[in-house]
Amino acid sequence: MQNSNFESLGARLGLPADGLWQWVIVAASVPVGFALARLAVGLFRRAGSIVVRRTATPWDEKTLDAAIGPVTLCLGIILTAGLAKMTRLGQELVADLRSLLSALFIGGVAWLLMRLVGILTEVLDARALRHLQEGSESSRGLRTQARVLERVARVIIVIVAGALVLLNFETVRNVGVSLLASAGIAGVVLGLAAQKPVGAILSGLHILFTRPIDLGDKVVVDGEFGTIEEIRLTHVVMKIWDERRLIVPTARLLDQSFQNWTKHGSEKLGTVEIYVDYRTPVDAVRRHFESILPNSELWDKRVKAVQVTNVTERTIEVRFLVSARDSGQLFDLRCWVREEMLRWVQELEEGMYLPQERFSRAAPVVEAVERRGPASGRARRAGAVDGVADVKS
Repeated sequence: MQNSNFESLGARLGLPADGLWQWVIVAASVPVGFALARLAVGLFRRAGSIVVRRTATPWDEKTLDAAIGPVTLCLGIILTAGLAKMTRLGQELVADLRSLLSALFIGGVAWLLMRLVGILTEVLDARALRHLQEGSESSRGLRTQARVLERVARVIIVIVAGALVLLNFETVRNVGVSLLASAGIAGVVLGLAAQKPVGAILSGLHILFTRPIDLGDKVVVDGEFGTIEEIRLTHVVMKIWDERRLIVPTARLLDQSFQNWTKHGSEKLGTVEIYVDYRTPVDAVRRHFESILPNSELWDKRVKAVQVTNVTERTIEVRFLVSARDSGQLFDLRCWVREEMLRWVQELEEGMYLPQERFSRAAPVVEAVERRGPASGRARRAGAVDGVADVKS
């Protein structure tokens, strides 16, 4: 066993090679090592605060705060191992616990990377929200990419850190090597079983880079209208207007068509139809519609139109075309226009232009016969026949 730099310290101090003092030093090395690590990290934090206060962004300060815990853990492990190796007993313990200490150190590094990934995601998300408030539609795509890449990065960090930890333990490493060497049929079975999960993950990555949907998009899937709330590697969470959540697999979004109402802007057109009588003056309807529409803040002043789009045997169909800034305001605007126009038609000349049923009364056969006068016998029967013919003619 190689001696460390601290090996001869006990001999220089005149301490015996073996004794209780070695256990005392080993036991004290843990709190002392982490106390020194905490002190060093605290000094570094104070010095770093002086620098970050001169910057305009708060993210460097958050990064500095996020690094305190992981760096303290890693530095504490190093100092604890160094203090324990001052004694021969400590050297033996450190050698026996090398795998565990390495695993803890790797965990500390993974912890630091996870926090840095989270801060980077917050930076991108805040920038995207700022651009969204300024009217930039591409900011939703930035938020989507940041969220999905964050999850991908976290999964990669966990997998790599777990693999490095397992490689430090001889028993687990041998088991892993033997499993890889004898994969054979098991590998084929696992590959077939993992087709759907792997396909779902690849679909999530495909959505990430092609961006058919972004966070906040208004979409219609399976007849349900809602807002994209979460985009994960395997599924998408859609918030429906009545507060329900629709979980849609990412592979399904790539295999089937769906409606995206905010792909290239949120402005939308909508129609309102009312049915009125044939005698309704369409020009008066158009003038009233154009007079009330500017009174609504929901209308974005882009599109307005009034057209007769259909006729039936009883009514005519009048369609009103309007525009709004987004789908939510469009729905409210359509309801408002429908109510206002219905109220106006009801009040116009006491509702005479509402849809009406018209009936025409035909003279009965008996009345036609009676108008011909009395008859008897054969002449009466002939007259009845003639009366029927006259009525039908």
